[in-house]
Amino acid sequence: MNKQLEMESRFSGKVKLELEISSYMDNGRMYIGLVEAGGEYQGHFADLTVNISAPCPDYCGYVDTNNCPELEGFIEKHGLGEFTGLMGSSGFCSYPLYLFNPEKLREAAPEDMELFERTVMGRTPDREKEERGKR
Repeated sequence: MNKQLEMESRFSGKVKLELEISSYMDNGRMYIGLVEAGGEYQGHFADLTVNISAPCPDYCGYVDTNNCPELEGFIEKHGLGEFTGLMGSSGFCSYPLYLFNPEKLREAAPEDMELFERTVMGRTPDREKEERGKR
């Protein structure tokens, strides 16, 4: 079960949201969507990330501040990630690049993150133990 996170939306007021994590089909980058968890209009609320052609390391994503300016505050409020200081552009829009906190994402959407990390990033519990042992 996904954790519900609250956001103050300028359009809807306070909304309870759940993260939906998967990948973009064309490049395997992390997709994060927001789904309204309760209230009158359950279902897709917004895309947290956008798929642009700018470089994007693992666990990073360009945040769709063009369509939803309050997303940066939402990310920071819930400790989901931090701004890298880099921007990516597409058309006339610029998007901030965020490094997402994998632990917080696993906490908020455990099944989605497990599937994403296993299928897209090739991470398994055995591989995680191996990597921790090398440190």
